[in-house]
Amino acid sequence: MSLNSVNYSSKEYKTSRRAYTLECMFEYFVSLLVADAFIAKLLKYFGTSDALCGIISSFISLSFMFQIFSVLIMGRIRNTKKTAIIFHTAAQFLFACLYFIPFLQIDNGTRQIIFIICILAAYFGNYFVTNLIYKWGNSFVDPHKRASFSSTKEMVSLFAGMIVSLGLGHAIDKLDESGDLTHGFLLSSVCMLVFCVSDLVCLLFIKNDEKKEEKTDMPKLSEIMKNTLGNKNYVHTVILKCLWWGATYTTIGFLGTYKQVELFYTLGMIQLINIIGCAGRFLLSKLFGKFSDKHGFVRGIQLAMLVAAAAFAVNMFTAPKTRWLIIVFVLLYNISLAGTFQNMINISYAFVDVRYFVQAAALKDCIAGVFGFLCALLSGRLLSVIQENGNTLFGIPVYAQQVQSALSLLFVIAALIYSQVTLSHKKTMLQ
Repeated sequence: MSLNSVNYSSKEYKTSRRAYTLECMFEYFVSLLVADAFIAKLLKYFGTSDALCGIISSFISLSFMFQIFSVLIMGRIRNTKKTAIIFHTAAQFLFACLYFIPFLQIDNGTRQIIFIICILAAYFGNYFVTNLIYKWGNSFVDPHKRASFSSTKEMVSLFAGMIVSLGLGHAIDKLDESGDLTHGFLLSSVCMLVFCVSDLVCLLFIKNDEKKEEKTDMPKLSEIMKNTLGNKNYVHTVILKCLWWGATYTTIGFLGTYKQVELFYTLGMIQLINIIGCAGRFLLSKLFGKFSDKHGFVRGIQLAMLVAAAAFAVNMFTAPKTRWLIIVFVLLYNISLAGTFQNMINISYAFVDVRYFVQAAALKDCIAGVFGFLCALLSGRLLSVIQENGNTLFGIPVYAQQVQSALSLLFVIAALIYSQVTLSHKKTMLQ
């Protein structure tokens, strides 16, 4: 079916787009509760060290390895909707189960092991079908307006997410102050279960991908490799994402404990700061979408990375005496995500045949995920060394997160230069 023959304004297409937008919103709610200060609060309850908290928080990058399985079996999937619902819903409910772990009558070491097993299993189910759902949901979107739709979808999630994160953050703080933190975990789990059910309902309202019902030949592995890793432009996008995730996972996963321990922010205050960041991303998301539709995904990524570079530069100077700078960092970093998050996915449409989109996106995330996790491991080791030496490096008083931010800045600068040299002038496809 050609692009011109598709009626994107039809009722079923509009319904599917709305359902997909809401599904992303509920999925975002769940992701908020398994990231940053929320997950750090849970892990610290288990007696987890700062370094291990950061590494566990970075499991999301390692979990992208699970997408490699989708490369191998994607051609065998006949029912997109059924496959997506089974794996995605199971994963979302597993995330909700994380907050039940404090109620298990076992030692903290065993709790940590169960936590790691559960979160890895949840990420497996989630990322096994994430690109399948992305392609499925975007199949109802006009390719000429894909970046704009992505930004609108993101704005919906961000606005609602601000309310959810602030409300839960405040409630958990109050329960913690009264010495009843376990009830805060129970509240989190109940909320996540509600979000999971809502997510499932939205998936049910999305029109099935009828093309997947047809019996088509599964592309050979050699054909997939030729159209992905054999495509120079695609390889450039993989390296670009590796550099970006190197910047992200070197620092971000370690800030949850830093905000609470060294910077003395409560969970409610952290969520208020996150809301400021999300508000900035919300206000500029549409502009990034229009800019990317007009100038291309590469230019959109470059513009966002300039903002990210400023964010990490600011965070190099964030310390207890200048703790307010974390607000500037969070604002700038979130604004940068308005241009990197969706464009890093959409860029595959520009350089890879749409028939191999799912496989291309999975391979890219897998490779970049491994690289990001290795960066997190090395960064965690660096944090341990600096803390063991009384927050000094080579005799210079410094917090580990400041050094991590400096390394992230170098990664962003490298990504900007690399994208300019390899991708900025390449011809793109409209699919």
